[in-house]
Amino acid sequence: MEAYNKRKKTAAELLKRMRNFLRDRRGVAALEFALIAPVMIALYMGSVEATAGLDLNKNLGRATSMVADLVTQQQTITKASIKDIMDIGTATILPYVRDTPQITITAIDISATSVATVAWSRRKVNLTYTKPYVTGSAVALDANLLIPSTSVIRVEMSIAYVPLMAFYMKNVVTTATGTSAVGITMPKTSYGRVRQGASVTCSDC
Repeated sequence: MEAYNKRKKTAAELLKRMRNFLRDRRGVAALEFALIAPVMIALYMGSVEATAGLDLNKNLGRATSMVADLVTQQQTITKASIKDIMDIGTATILPYVRDTPQITITAIDISATSVATVAWSRRKVNLTYTKPYVTGSAVALDANLLIPSTSVIRVEMSIAYVPLMAFYMKNVVTTATGTSAVGITMPKTSYGRVRQGASVTCSDC
């Protein structure tokens, strides 16, 4: 009988403790925070990266159009002037510093028979300036740009967007410095008609 009463008392105590445990609300906020915090942090970081990527893409498009506009305003130009314009385009991308834009400027002459060829070209990759295309080589242009006896300026810019947190991104890109990273390559191309005269000539390209 004594053993029975002891077991009954123990069961009652356990039931009482269970009821107290179920009614206890201490630590609920901490538990909820521990469950929700990782999701909220991931959403916040994701929104930050998405906003930064969209902002970079917008600035890249603006820089491409601006470089084309600056070149088409000239009648004659030099490699030094082209370098300055490319540097302005690079500065437009700031404050993004995880990569620098690769910029290619090409002057394209269109003959009376609507054949497009390279007049001159310059390219900037990191801090290296080169001539990417052979003068006189053929260029494929959209039919809307093939106006006989005219000239157009084509500006191509690309940059690697490298996020601070890649999440599920797996695409590997190469930056202007030659290093590989997980990110997205953003390219932009802009065409501009020559503002003054028939073409923009480069005296030392």
